[in-house]
Amino acid sequence: MNNSTVWAVTSKWISILEEYEKVKAGQSPLFTTVNDLCLAYHIHRKDIRKYYERWIKSGKDRSALLPHTRGPKPGKHKLLSKEEERIIIKIHRRLGANEFEIFEMLKSRFRLHPSVSTIYRTFKRYPLNKKRSKPIKRYVKRYPGELLHADTYQLAKAMMLNRQRYYLFGIVDDYSRLAFLELITANTAAEVTKAFFHSVRYFLAHGIRPERVMTDNGVEFTTFTSQKAKKTHFFETMLNIVGIQHIYTRPYHPQTNGKVERFWKIVNRECIFHAKLGQTPISLSEELNNFLYSYNYERRHGGLNYTTPLDRLRLVTESLK
Repeated sequence: MNNSTVWAVTSKWISILEEYEKVKAGQSPLFTTVNDLCLAYHIHRKDIRKYYERWIKSGKDRSALLPHTRGPKPGKHKLLSKEEERIIIKIHRRLGANEFEIFEMLKSRFRLHPSVSTIYRTFKRYPLNKKRSKPIKRYVKRYPGELLHADTYQLAKAMMLNRQRYYLFGIVDDYSRLAFLELITANTAAEVTKAFFHSVRYFLAHGIRPERVMTDNGVEFTTFTSQKAKKTHFFETMLNIVGIQHIYTRPYHPQTNGKVERFWKIVNRECIFHAKLGQTPISLSEELNNFLYSYNYERRHGGLNYTTPLDRLRLVTESLK
């Protein structure tokens, strides 16, 4: 703040305080008492005293009369970073833990261990509605192959060199999170069936025998026009041949197939987002294979206690020995 601004902001209080000194010394030609001075300037005598003490302590420096910043004083409360606040809210939401339980969980986990009151203030800063405040109920199947989650994902035409529409077929094992991914040219029953047959061989190579598969109600997976049409559907026929049960999600409720929906977010963030524009089907398939290797064998998953799908399968193998 420059000198002219300081002069403009403090000029009123300088004149009041100089007059206040004259009143206290009995030398003011305009006011007899301090109350007369307060009535004339529409201020309280406590405010005059507050600003007068600041002015005297600073050696009558005008900058001491500038407004002070409000808020907590530095060091009074432990300030958490945004990432630490997110961790507290995530624990509160997913586990339904209160501030005392979170206080015990976070010992020696943060740069500064937050107090119970700090955790409680974080709750108030980011309130949750009644629906989101309930603990999230999660489920995991008992063994690999008990349930597979399958879905298709539409790619942008701008990604491909020939400007044609391509799709991804993805399938995830519920227990181990082992995933399969394949590029298909059309979102039809024939293309999806062929990709699913490739995925079955992929899972069998990892020692997983699929028993059930969950899909949405799209025409590439099933039909509900009639029982005869359903029995002769390409995808349904293939499932009957290989002996895999087909179950369906609730209409307009993608959360039912949430594991594969979350898988698409990871694919989009870690593979599609970094892929170059103008891809050929061969180059994009190579990118997808590299991602799939990293996802299944190297990437640690929070839903698996930060282990890889391969490690999850190894635990099952070791338990059967």
